[in-house]
Amino acid sequence: MTMASHKRTRRSKASHPSTPVSRATGSCSPALLPIGAMLLAGSMHAGAQSADPGAADTKTLPTVTVMEKAPEPEGKDALRATTTRIGKGQQQLRDIPQSVTVVTEKLIDDRNLDTLKDVLHNTAGITFLAAEGGEEDIRLRGFSLAGTGDIFVDGMRDPAFYERDTFANDRIEVLRGSASMLFGRGSTGGAVNQVSKTGRTIDRHEISTTLGSHDYRRIAGDFNLHTGENAGLRINAMATTADNNGAGASIDKRGLAANYRWGIGTADEFSASLYHLDNR
Repeated sequence: MTMASHKRTRRSKASHPSTPVSRATGSCSPALLPIGAMLLAGSMHAGAQSADPGAADTKTLPTVTVMEKAPEPEGKDALRATTTRIGKGQQQLRDIPQSVTVVTEKLIDDRNLDTLKDVLHNTAGITFLAAEGGEEDIRLRGFSLAGTGDIFVDGMRDPAFYERDTFANDRIEVLRGSASMLFGRGSTGGAVNQVSKTGRTIDRHEISTTLGSHDYRRIAGDFNLHTGENAGLRINAMATTADNNGAGASIDKRGLAANYRWGIGTADEFSASLYHLDNR
């Protein structure tokens, strides 16, 4: 009986181990299959990104061009001036020890400033008083410019009392402060310099007309001819008529200016000019 009981015990031990083994190594539940598929797909996508991390983010930027100095408009297209002829020769504005205001040709044309008086009306420090011949005396900081000879044309004195027209002016320069440092003499108020138009090495022609009230009519022409490698001829003409706002005194002006310049841009530059103004 003891042996039979021992055999039953062995059979019982042999039949039990098969159950836990089948549970541990069996297939997964059907409910877990979608989760496993998602995890597998995510791992494959991460592997593809790690293989080439910058392929999707690569961008080609446009070419950037850096210039040392931007081109600036010159001549009739320039609103800002960097040089002046208010001294003995052409020099940089930054080298002038006084305050300088420059009214360029483009600003004169844009505002239709036909006379020197119109140009100076909006300049700081300028006032006007009655003068001989029905003209007005220009005063800068209270000092008469015509009386002291502080009105210039290309650096040369122009002290007479007359109505100056701007048809032949490239720009108007106003220096505020004592002018004796630059000219050797002058008033304390300052000086006004009218810079004439000169020939350039381009071919450019312009004609402008202006019509206004009280029979105001004005026509002006600006013609520049490139006559040689370093030479240019410039001719300016003007005619203006009006009835002076119905006051009984009419305006009738005619003007002609010519300039021939050669050796432009060289060490030896020469210029010859002619200016005529008939103001009736």
